[in-house]
Amino acid sequence: MKVKLLLSAALCLFSSMAMATSYETVVTTGQGETLDQAIDVGLRRAVEQVSGVSIDSARISTTTYSSDEKGSSAKEAMIDGTHMSAKGDVKYRVLSEKCLNDFCNVRLEVSVKVDPRDKVKDQNANRRTIAVGNFTGPKGATITNKVKDLLVQDRKFKVLNDKSDPSLQYLVTGKVVTANTHKRVVDNSRTVELTGEEIKDVKTYYNSKVVIEFKILDVMHNQIKWSATIPTTSSRNNLSLLVDLAAKKVFNQLKDNIYPLVVLVGDNGSIVLNSGGETVKTGEYYDVFTLGEKFVDPITKESLGRDESKVATVKVTKVLSKLSYVKVVKGESSAVKTNSIARKSSYRPATKKTSSSKPKPKAAPVEEKSVGIIL
Repeated sequence: MKVKLLLSAALCLFSSMAMATSYETVVTTGQGETLDQAIDVGLRRAVEQVSGVSIDSARISTTTYSSDEKGSSAKEAMIDGTHMSAKGDVKYRVLSEKCLNDFCNVRLEVSVKVDPRDKVKDQNANRRTIAVGNFTGPKGATITNKVKDLLVQDRKFKVLNDKSDPSLQYLVTGKVVTANTHKRVVDNSRTVELTGEEIKDVKTYYNSKVVIEFKILDVMHNQIKWSATIPTTSSRNNLSLLVDLAAKKVFNQLKDNIYPLVVLVGDNGSIVLNSGGETVKTGEYYDVFTLGEKFVDPITKESLGRDESKVATVKVTKVLSKLSYVKVVKGESSAVKTNSIARKSSYRPATKKTSSSKPKPKAAPVEEKSVGIIL
């Protein structure tokens, strides 16, 4: 029985290792003074394409080739492929090659050995790391959880639970100054003296308010990158809704300062924002800005941002899990370019006044009469 369990465990381990590693095949080209150099360039490009990083590598090969007046021709050993030591094993075969006048051009089919777990690591490496500190004050725990949920749903950040993690880049801290609802009752009930009738006139007024102070800390440079106070008010008894709105305001401001929304334009002319899920709502309006010159502080050498030119206003028409479709409602669609940025807009379309009542007839002109005294 123990032997069977051991064999079963060994098979599971072997199968998991086999699943963890696979080959990804791409077609690349390479150029060089010799065929070997051209192949080296092609293999390096293939590894860079699969791994997503720039590398320096040297091919290990014993393959030779012969040349004549028509150019050069790789021998049969090239078809079997060689191996290269650079982020995993690489196998390749030559699809075409041509060498003339001390210049070679090759087209390769390359199989790069990859670990799917490395792909996940590479994707996470491109994300900013952020952690949310515990907001203090009334409804602080609720605000903390809602901001954290919005960050996770947005998928632009790698949200960390451990605030002491050495890879942490940004920390969000805050304080809920106010989160309450005031109720005021006005009783104007009265009795009519003449008839004795009692008229009940009681009105209830509400004033809900949430005020949050928060900061974005650049942990790596020990700097406060952004601080703000966000008030959210209502004349209704809807404190829970105000807490949700306040949390979303915090999220929008920290995201705009770290990861502003980016506009992408498809080949068919469709325009999308690089965010979706719960962070963008259908019907919302955004102003689109093209980016110009980059400004750098002459003393600290820190980037101060880039020149921005507003080119259009768009409306969200459809929201998916990772992106949102928009249409231009103000400005020219041709002015919207890929990699422009989008920010929440205060734009609201003008409402057309409709009236079903018939126009009033014009009044007849009044004759002016002079009245005299008859003697």
